[in-house]
Amino acid sequence: MSVYLFDMGGQPIAFRRTWTDPFVFDLDGHWIGWFPWDDNDAVDIDGHYLGTVVDDRLVRRNDWYQRPCTGTAADPGRVERTGRPPEPHHFHNCFAYQDVRVRHHA
Repeated sequence: MSVYLFDMGGQPIAFRRTWTDPFVFDLDGHWIGWFPWDDNDAVDIDGHYLGTVVDDRLVRRNDWYQRPCTGTAADPGRVERTGRPPEPHHFHNCFAYQDVRVRHHA
């Protein structure tokens, strides 16, 4: 089952195929980013900071600093999500984050 990621208000905005999937997709299955480092920080397909996974949220850290992303990822193609989004967890740290703007494809 897909691992759904939510915005600060608890709405599903993205997913990963598994918790260890190095890629993140919008809800239509388009690739929107990946995890180039061994942590929860994701970059968009151009290598710019996209957001950070905090529990079940994909959010932007208010204290983000520019981190060079020297690698590139091969496009994993469009994927289909499986299952339905569960109820999001309670999100305690709203003051430290803001919503990620997920670009929707036409």
